[in-house]
Amino acid sequence: MPENTLYYGDNLQVLRDHFADESVDLIYLDPPFKSNQDYNILFREQDGSRSAAQIKAFDDTWRWDQGSVAAYQQIVEAGGKLAETMQALRQLAGESDMLAYLSMMAPRLAELYRVLKPTGSLYLHCDPAASHYLKTLLDAVFDPAQFRSEIIWRRTGAHSKSRRFNPIHDTILFYTKSDQYSWNYPMRPYMSGHVDEYFVKDERGYRTNYYGNVLTGSGIRGGESGKPWQGFDPTAKGRHWAIPGALLYDIDEDLSQFSQHQKLDRLLELGHIKIIPGQAWPVYERYLKPEDGYPVADLWAYQPYTQGTVFGTDQGIDEDVRWLSPRDQERLGYPTQKPEALLERIIRASSNAGEVVLDPFCGCGTTIAAAQRLGRT
Repeated sequence: MPENTLYYGDNLQVLRDHFADESVDLIYLDPPFKSNQDYNILFREQDGSRSAAQIKAFDDTWRWDQGSVAAYQQIVEAGGKLAETMQALRQLAGESDMLAYLSMMAPRLAELYRVLKPTGSLYLHCDPAASHYLKTLLDAVFDPAQFRSEIIWRRTGAHSKSRRFNPIHDTILFYTKSDQYSWNYPMRPYMSGHVDEYFVKDERGYRTNYYGNVLTGSGIRGGESGKPWQGFDPTAKGRHWAIPGALLYDIDEDLSQFSQHQKLDRLLELGHIKIIPGQAWPVYERYLKPEDGYPVADLWAYQPYTQGTVFGTDQGIDEDVRWLSPRDQERLGYPTQKPEALLERIIRASSNAGEVVLDPFCGCGTTIAAAQRLGRT
């Protein structure tokens, strides 16, 4: 498979003809779902204006017709868990447009599983109206144990609808092919309020406030984590020794083979743990680093007018994955265009430089632009 290649055609046939088994590191797909409009391949003139030359890519209107019946029958005849799942979905959804859509998606998901490396990940971006059906298909293809996250992404500021809560989010389903997958531990900056409460500014920067910085967790444990250390007995107070991961990450030593008490001894020796007379517990001390923050959660929701509340930046909460506004220069006029930063967050989290990223539906090329900028192929 050549690198940095764009294929034009039915993605099912392209996958079968051009992609070898286990050749892709990361897959992102944003399949169309009943928008009832034509999707075009967009062109720009050299001056940046939209070209009159447009090629119709597909018509996003799924119907239970002879073609859908044939696609469904092929899946069932192939047998296996996917066939059984489709039969169950037919009982649930009936011979409907939804079943037609799922009959289109099922063989493509099977092909995507085939081309994904054992260490690879798949992110499926979808409408909440179809996400539960698609999750069922993904469970059949990948196995329920390989489901990792259901990400909620706020796609707009408001959407006026009567007689229900306004629908302003999309769903992104995250699966991996195995338990050994690429994961780069994405982080977001702390909120300024968090830093104000838990850190104290001094001449060296922001250091942890001693208050609350204990090295124990709730509950009694057997083994060394429950035994006294330096005259402090965690079991007597219904607790156990628990060293924060960030504290171990800060030192340039591998303590993974140390016992719990040995880790505490070494951290005390290096000055990361303080024993203050009169304090109920030893406390730890560390300074805030530029890369510090909290692990990215599964709710990606930009909050307007929160600028300045995120520590170290003028951005608001989740502003890096803000939806595209009508004035954004990124906009190409594609009906379901996603912001490049959204794809950057996914690509950074689940792939590394030089690895292969695949978008089987492609749309207006957002994934391509983000992947190329981040050094993926």
